[in-house]
Amino acid sequence: MDRLTRPHPLRSIVSLAALACFLGAGPLACFGTTNVPPVGAEGSAFTPERDEQRLWDRARDEERQLRTKVAIYQDPLLDDYLNQVAQRLVPPQAKGTGALKVRVSTIKDPTLNAFTYPTGSIYMHTGLLARMENESQLAMVLGHEITHATGRHALEYERSARNKQLGFGIAALIGSVAVANAAGNKAEQGDISGAYVLNQVGNIMVGLGLQLAFLASVNGFGRELEREADEGGMRNLVAAGYDPREAPRVFELLQDDHGDKSKMEVFFFGNHPRLSERIDTSKELLKTRYSGVAGREPPGEGREFQMRTRVLVRDDALLNIEAGRYGVAESEIKKVLALTPKDPVAFYLYGRLHEKQASEARDSGQAARLEDKALAMYDEASRLDPRYADPYKSIGILRHKAGNKAAALAAFRRYLELKPDAQDAQQIRDYVLEIEAG
Repeated sequence: MDRLTRPHPLRSIVSLAALACFLGAGPLACFGTTNVPPVGAEGSAFTPERDEQRLWDRARDEERQLRTKVAIYQDPLLDDYLNQVAQRLVPPQAKGTGALKVRVSTIKDPTLNAFTYPTGSIYMHTGLLARMENESQLAMVLGHEITHATGRHALEYERSARNKQLGFGIAALIGSVAVANAAGNKAEQGDISGAYVLNQVGNIMVGLGLQLAFLASVNGFGRELEREADEGGMRNLVAAGYDPREAPRVFELLQDDHGDKSKMEVFFFGNHPRLSERIDTSKELLKTRYSGVAGREPPGEGREFQMRTRVLVRDDALLNIEAGRYGVAESEIKKVLALTPKDPVAFYLYGRLHEKQASEARDSGQAARLEDKALAMYDEASRLDPRYADPYKSIGILRHKAGNKAAALAAFRRYLELKPDAQDAQQIRDYVLEIEAG
């Protein structure tokens, strides 16, 4: 069968979707107005429409599945802080209905992503939150996501897909096919799926069939609704007293790869062409609608935001080290050390970073220099906190590789003294035995 007559998997799925629309869902399910008012626009007695209620039920089911599979970042004080900011951004008319339960959770993942279920549940990746510099920037991201929920964008998207005989949820299927076949390139139906090879969280979404999360994360809800969400985000942050001049800065920060070549940003917030559009849109709004609006500095705008997110930024640096994104990791470690210059964990991670770089160095001289840098960072971490065990193991390994058995032995013994029940304690004991027998 030649290329012209071979059935294309994406077209086949679209055809099946159209057929399902007419045979299975019925005419009312396939056709509906996409012109829906925001939550609360018609008064406090908001009741979701029938297909919207089904959408919400589906969202709750998806969310339960998602939370069993992804690593939710655990920090009660950070959770409380994020949700306080989010509540300032919910429009009063939407809040007055009591229909949406806006709640922010964080997923432990270094990619740039945030998405919202139609019920108001918002998920941010640590990678996205770690890029933010202040609370106004956080407010822009959360304001954008809240607008998706209050604007009922998932319902509009679903109805639009049905009206086009595409079938809601089919875009996620297209995305999964694209992931399997495109091998890192955009799918042919770029505006429908925009799919790339996904990271762990993306693969979980596809594997579990979490279509709502997949669509919101990878595709967004289409250019018009995403533009509306950006405008709504700026409107929400201005209403809450935040500085709209920080809006374009958000998207500029997300464009900065810090020199890393490995591209992981498959999600909507990491799409560089769209980020450029969003920078232009937000700057245009600053010149027009928000000309002269500077905003005030709400509680938590400055140092509180930085200190509240400090440990998350540090933890995200480790995720980026493991992913080989050394430029991003180094920028995060420097951000932490600028706040807390005596942080032993940050120095330890700096050592991990240099040691990983040494393992990938092109020549032995460069590797040796990087290992020396790593040792210096590990030594500083142990000096700052002599009871912090992890640096001692790393010191022992590097000293052993360099032939300094006495220094390695001392470091290994100190590690075992501080962490006798460590998972790798037996391995370290064996190293000690080898050196002592040597």
